[in-house]
Amino acid sequence: MPDKTTFHLEKWYFDGADADGRAIIAYSASLRWHGVRVPYSGYLYLKEPGVCLSGNRFSRVADPEIVENRISWKDKDFYLRGQWDAASPAIRLRLYDGPLGYLDWHCRQPAAYCHIELGLERPITGLGYVECLEMTFPPWQLGLRELRWGRFAHPEMPVVWIDWKGDLNRRWIFVKDQLVTEGTVDDTIVSSSDHRLNLRLENPVVIEEREKLGEVTRSLARYLPGIDRLAPLRFLKAKEVKWLSEGILSISGQPDRSGRVIHELVTF
Repeated sequence: MPDKTTFHLEKWYFDGADADGRAIIAYSASLRWHGVRVPYSGYLYLKEPGVCLSGNRFSRVADPEIVENRISWKDKDFYLRGQWDAASPAIRLRLYDGPLGYLDWHCRQPAAYCHIELGLERPITGLGYVECLEMTFPPWQLGLRELRWGRFAHPEMPVVWIDWKGDLNRRWIFVKDQLVTEGTVDDTIVSSSDHRLNLRLENPVVIEEREKLGEVTRSLARYLPGIDRLAPLRFLKAKEVKWLSEGILSISGQPDRSGRVIHELVTF
């Protein structure tokens, strides 16, 4: 167990999208620093293009329940509950290990069959994704200038990518559980360097566009006084955009596959 003065963040991410173009993203996190533990949960619900409902709170949250290939999670205050049944193998990777600490990425379900309920809204039934991050140092210490992340949760051929630019320039593209060592990532395409794999991101719909990292950090200052003064201004002013796009995956020698893509760009 980390010492009481160390930084320790565990953050769960869940999502799901349906054939009607609706999507839900949910978060459950626990931050421990200087002996203080702060829980957090939140959600985004893209009801239709241009209409996104959201909520967040700093109070006790339930841990996910994991039974074999099924993950269940609920937040009773938001009347939110979901179930994800794995459709592809998990991926686990240490994204950073150095003098700052470590950052572990556990993509528990790169693709999953999901059923998500939010209040009286019509449930979202379709394909989703679940991951968990564990981090032992404040995220602004990575010195990122740009972060791209996304997932194409196709049950036969899921694709997940993480792209860092800044003090550390690193890129990971996974197809199923196989790492593509060389490739290109931007807001419209993810491809291997030999172009035998291309994932086109088309007809994007904005889910969220805001300075979310700064908002959350300033809210945390009520529980961890001074955290907003420790974070550099460019971190507090970071702009985050999330999209729901239509994905077309082309792999040499195979028929094209289509599905929903959730992806984001954070600029610091």
